[in-house]
Amino acid sequence: MSYRDIMVHLTLDPRNAERIRYAIGLARRFNARLSGLYTVPPPNVPYYMGEYIPTELIQKQMDEAQKASVTAREAFLATCAGAAVEHRWLSSDLAPVEALRVLARASDVVIVGQPDPSPADPAAIPYGTDVLPQELALQAGRPVLAVPHGGPVGDTARSVLVGWNGKREAARAVHDALPLLRAAETVHLVTIAPEKKGRTPQAEIAELLERHGVRLQAAIVEGNGQKVGMALLAEAKARDAELLVMGAFGHSRLREMVFGGVTETVLGNLDLPVLLSN
Repeated sequence: MSYRDIMVHLTLDPRNAERIRYAIGLARRFNARLSGLYTVPPPNVPYYMGEYIPTELIQKQMDEAQKASVTAREAFLATCAGAAVEHRWLSSDLAPVEALRVLARASDVVIVGQPDPSPADPAAIPYGTDVLPQELALQAGRPVLAVPHGGPVGDTARSVLVGWNGKREAARAVHDALPLLRAAETVHLVTIAPEKKGRTPQAEIAELLERHGVRLQAAIVEGNGQKVGMALLAEAKARDAELLVMGAFGHSRLREMVFGGVTETVLGNLDLPVLLSN
């Protein structure tokens, strides 16, 4: 198994260039085609305008959005050509989750950006990207690789940390990440204690990974009262990991807002790329 088609999401976002650079690094490593999918944002009408929306304003924003799309396309094509990476350009007027949910299913992995965790102006967040990584991971049926908002980040992933809790989502993430795990110099298989009954034990998945040629270090660590997501990020930092692999665990949006969750915690405090699967 290898990655043969990698998709990267682009939109009206100053972080496009960083994601393209990261995606090109992965595409070159696996000799994969890189598909750039640009989602054109809809007109953004200020709330204070109420029901009165001048046609000229709508048309101006649509023209600017199309112009930005052309600029992004030229930059993507030029960068990929310069890197000698097989590539193609796609665009959609749908919301990012809707467009990627369908198109990502015909790719091996899709790269998206982490929403700005501390936006100075929430209205400036690119349309539809505020919940993109977690929502897409739950809906696409393919692994989602979220790149931190604060960059730059390396694309080598020589050291990878796998968060293992024995659940279905974690198993899906491990298998989806196999090309990256086999290519890594060291894979840290970490379970935040305690292991629970009824779930695949760490020793079993460790044996499977070793049979796949993964260079593995396994550990069960104490969370010391931290949220599991923060404990995983702390372990990744302590072990100099360049990539985190974990299952995407989803609840209702209301429950996540009230109680939080592992996925929400990780994505809200991300300082390295994370591969999510559900």
